[in-house]
Amino acid sequence: MRGLAEYIMRGSRQATLVVGVCAAVPLLFWLAAAALALVILRRGLQDALSVMIWGGLPALVWAFLGDWTPVLTIAGAAGLATLLRQRNDWLPLVLAIVPLGLLFGAILLMALNAPMQALASEVREMLPQLLSGMGELDESAMNRLDSLLLPMLAGLIGGAHALMAIVSVMIGRSLQARLFNPGGFRAEFHRLRLTPLMAGGLLLLSLFGSQLGQLAMVAPIATLPLMLAGLALVHGVAGIKGMGVAWLVAFYLLLVLFAQFVVPLLLLLALIDSLFDFRGRMQPPQEPPQDPNSNDQP
Repeated sequence: MRGLAEYIMRGSRQATLVVGVCAAVPLLFWLAAAALALVILRRGLQDALSVMIWGGLPALVWAFLGDWTPVLTIAGAAGLATLLRQRNDWLPLVLAIVPLGLLFGAILLMALNAPMQALASEVREMLPQLLSGMGELDESAMNRLDSLLLPMLAGLIGGAHALMAIVSVMIGRSLQARLFNPGGFRAEFHRLRLTPLMAGGLLLLSLFGSQLGQLAMVAPIATLPLMLAGLALVHGVAGIKGMGVAWLVAFYLLLVLFAQFVVPLLLLLALIDSLFDFRGRMQPPQEPPQDPNSNDQP
């Protein structure tokens, strides 16, 4: 990846080639978004405009053919990378994926209304089987659940696209750190922590956002900043304790295999950490600076 980053940084022509090829190849859109994010983070949006316009043309073709994932991920990564370059802080970036996910959900509802309706119909047919362990629901509850299906699906899919966009920015930032600031991204991510007000508000939206009618799509999207803050906490604690990469690999394996248990735990840890700052408490105390004249004492 370092060699690819060095090639991208050679000039706009090389960066455009990488973004365009990766955007054209199926399942490599995330690398196109990461490459564009790297250019924006290093040179700014103005210098990256030609790369985004010409390199993003294949993503527009995919959108015309019905696949909006490449163009949304690349555009979202460009916006988030611009925000990170301006603020140099991951907290506004993490919070920005909530409105970004809502925007993506609304775009997908408009652009892919028929496929989304079809997906909602398939889920609707599976509802009795999915809810069999919860007892029989009355007709009003079923009707309300049925009305929430489409916005909730839009929120899930829009949030997934926003998550891919910020992960692409993380990859771009990691490449930038490898070239110009080794260890910089690791230190930035380990410091990511929500304030109590932010964490509490996001948790309330996650739990009660489904009561907002057509804005119910905010409920799944609001969990994303909490999840990222929880992941930052895990990485930060692992770094402080020197646990190594093997421990993190085991954690992500558990996350994939037991997501229904691990994700809620991450959300809870992010909320508690916003109150008590575990990483700050675990940091070893700083030694007071030595008196420069102490070595001169007899």
